[in-house]
Amino acid sequence: MRERAALVALWIALAGLGGCVSDAPWQTRKISEPSQPSHASQYLELLGNIASGDPTLQADAYYDAEQAYVSNPNVANTLAYGLVLATPSHPSNNAAEARSLLVQVLAEPALLTPDERNLARIGLNVVQAQLLLETGRAQTQEQLSAVLAQERRNHAQQIAAQQAEIATLQKALAEAESKLDAVATIERSLEEADRGN
Repeated sequence: MRERAALVALWIALAGLGGCVSDAPWQTRKISEPSQPSHASQYLELLGNIASGDPTLQADAYYDAEQAYVSNPNVANTLAYGLVLATPSHPSNNAAEARSLLVQVLAEPALLTPDERNLARIGLNVVQAQLLLETGRAQTQEQLSAVLAQERRNHAQQIAAQQAEIATLQKALAEAESKLDAVATIERSLEEADRGN
């Protein structure tokens, strides 16, 4: 009888604690339910399909992951969708959104299995590397554009200087020709004058 009373008291205490837990503020967050026990092989199969290069497999894997995330954004679905977006070999790759989702998942480590934590960290590292590459590429492109623009300006200045020099030479040539014509005219006049004498 005493054991039964102790069990009832324990059950009431647990029910009371359950009521307290349901009011916990962390449960109002988007990711609030623990991941269902799953195997890393499911995530790896999904990533294999996304990285396969087969457009049909990629589209199906992306669609399934997106729909699962939209309909039920729990930890497992958020992680799967984040990993899909982080994979660089498909058209729907979105490193910035993937980073946001993976950071969100890793903010709840207690809700993840060790395999899921590792996959989320790996995915986040991949995304960080992608974003660094994109930033570096953008900076390099900007620097290249600046160098090309400067080269175009320099080339335009060189052309303008050469055109000015050509114009100066043409003017000098015209003046020299004019002087030669004047000298020739004077010589003819002198010749005619000599003949007249």
